[in-house]
Amino acid sequence: TLFSLPAFSSYTKIANNGSTLAAGAALGSAAGDWACTRDNVTGLTWEIKTATNTDLRYSGHAYTWYNSDGATNGGDAGRANGGTCSGGTGCDTEKFVADVNAVALCTYTDWRMPTRRELLSIVLNGTSSPAIDSAYFPDIVGNYYWSTDTYAPITAVAWFVFFSAGGAYYDMKSNTNYV
Repeated sequence: TLFSLPAFSSYTKIANNGSTLAAGAALGSAAGDWACTRDNVTGLTWEIKTATNTDLRYSGHAYTWYNSDGATNGGDAGRANGGTCSGGTGCDTEKFVADVNAVALCTYTDWRMPTRRELLSIVLNGTSSPAIDSAYFPDIVGNYYWSTDTYAPITAVAWFVFFSAGGAYYDMKSNTNYV
């Protein structure tokens, strides 16, 4: 199956309170501060990482891949609470999604892990370390970011996007990567 990326990207900054912001808006925790980015091509809204190590959305937190739903985990739930994150408990992808939904980031309560193809849609081709538009996705560690997709041949493995170079690869669900 082939996947075609859009020929251009267009983003809008979204505030914690859900309002649309100017391109120069600053990242922050106040209601009117930037916290999310909407991709105007795909319509997807992305949570933005921060540089504050006590913040839920800190870019340095790493998570194991975990999905307790047998209908969507590819036959292997992965590893619960195996990462390193704020508070030190629930450091897995399922708990992170639940935590972001609990705070209603940018007024949304239906956050989920992106698919591999969705993650690839924000790769900025022709750049590296990180291969993403840092004006709209700051504090991205040029490393591995989990997708929701299990690697079908090996159910203990899931897909990630490598934002240092921009490609999609796979790793053991028990290993720690970013979200």
